[in-house]
Amino acid sequence: MTVNRSINQAGPATLTIFYAPPKDPVTTAPSSTPLSPATQSKPTSSYTSFERTETISMKHKHELDILSQLMDLTKATPVAATPEEETELQQLAIEEERSAADRTRNAAHTEQRRQEKALLDQARGAVGPA
Repeated sequence: MTVNRSINQAGPATLTIFYAPPKDPVTTAPSSTPLSPATQSKPTSSYTSFERTETISMKHKHELDILSQLMDLTKATPVAATPEEETELQQLAIEEERSAADRTRNAAHTEQRRQEKALLDQARGAVGPA
């Protein structure tokens, strides 16, 4: 898959899907030619002919809406996570819980230090030189 980005933020934000006829499996090889951003208006696939193209407008849309439209257009189906991936997701969730607890504890510690410093500064200001 090739993704081209445009600098023009005011222009359309579209995702174009190029449907190509199936190639002979023996001659199918990934293209190693890098495409420059100047090829914005040209098809970015290594195919020379297309059966059809579909376009999804992405401007001001949430990523889940875009994904849903993409899956509907391409008739894609979700792939279930493997047991290894499930284990990894569980470990990531545990790490996120630990991180949240650490952030809370660090915020409390920082607040306590700030209050102690404020009290010391106030005490130093009240004593002053004789």
